[in-house]
Amino acid sequence: MKLNKIIKNIFARKEKKPEGLIERESFFGDLKIILKGNHMLDQYQKSFPLYDRFLPVLCSSFDGLIIDVGANIGDTSIAVFSKNNKSFIVGVEPDDGFFSECEENIKLNNLKDRFLGVKKFVTTNKGKYTIEKSNTLSTGSISNNSNEIGEINSISFSELMNLIPLEKKIKFDILKIDTDGFDWDVINSFLEYVNYLKKKPRFVFFEMQTYLNNIGVHDKNRELIIDKYKLSIEGLFENGYNNFCLLDNFGTPIKITQSIKDIFEIDDYVKRSQIYNSHSTIYYLDILAFPNEELQFVNESLLNLYKK
Repeated sequence: MKLNKIIKNIFARKEKKPEGLIERESFFGDLKIILKGNHMLDQYQKSFPLYDRFLPVLCSSFDGLIIDVGANIGDTSIAVFSKNNKSFIVGVEPDDGFFSECEENIKLNNLKDRFLGVKKFVTTNKGKYTIEKSNTLSTGSISNNSNEIGEINSISFSELMNLIPLEKKIKFDILKIDTDGFDWDVINSFLEYVNYLKKKPRFVFFEMQTYLNNIGVHDKNRELIIDKYKLSIEGLFENGYNNFCLLDNFGTPIKITQSIKDIFEIDDYVKRSQIYNSHSTIYYLDILAFPNEELQFVNESLLNLYKK
């Protein structure tokens, strides 16, 4: 099947709602997760062999703390665990359904002693938030701050760090963020923590999606979201994360750059293609931010990515 037909078939499923909770297993080496309904992970990985493969390779030799904000059903954490037998992972997932599945997948693989689940939103603004699910029910975006009476379900990054046992955060290897259009806000909360305590991980990995899934590429707030990403990335740069490894959303590495301008030139291409040509060769960027001293390690990880 030609690649463009594969992509068309996969993303056409986004318009279909799941007809039933069909459970199936998806394997990461000796570990596995249970996928329910129309969760797309197995389809993406079947069609795109590099999809979500870089982080497990990068993290394989880590022995410190890994924080997974936007843990979903635990798939990234399980993938990392499949190549890493030393790290402790904190999985942050605010959605009740996703969080429950995440906990089940961790328990399924006997990894509860190496994992802490936190069911909260990480934001710069306290409030009561909700998740608006995508049509496939496999992802979701933060909905408007609710005025409903109820328990505040958001925390700052500093408050998140306070929930982690002291011995587990002596060494902080990587912060991974995937919140479908709100990664900039998590980065900003993280930067507030860094500026206060001057403690930071070796790497920050995040998704730069400049529109919300449930609105689509014509999101009227897209330029505002782009501006917010610019400010958060500039904040990372000012705090020593002055190298950026760019990957497309299918997992293919694009380049390593020290130019923030390069990032937004590629993002502008993505936006123009989607809006003016009604076509997406890629949908967003994944970005690994890191300081100069980690450049050789990242290059070696990229080479290992292609090894069978």
